[in-house]
Amino acid sequence: MAESHPRFPRDGLAARFADHPDGNYRRLAVRDPAATPVLIERLSHDSAVRTRQAAAGDPRLPLHRLREALHIPGLAFSAGADAGLPEGEMATVLDRAGVPA
Repeated sequence: MAESHPRFPRDGLAARFADHPDGNYRRLAVRDPAATPVLIERLSHDSAVRTRQAAAGDPRLPLHRLREALHIPGLAFSAGADAGLPEGEMATVLDRAGVPA
């Protein structure tokens, strides 16, 4: 719960937790504003589903991986909510889901 607090310290989380043995800690690395797109992409392939989901919903995720994540059942929801998803592709996602225009 503390990590959702607006004053939760985010700086340095990537350096501290990106390679932590526990996926719950690796997930925190995504919250670091200094986390690079390369790191976010790596974490989108993580063994822990919550880490993959956090990375799939991060706008720094490279577009090619975001497009892949849209077709992966455990990541599609997070990827569909990613602010980095271009508007045209969001329309395609909504069309596929049967959401009326």
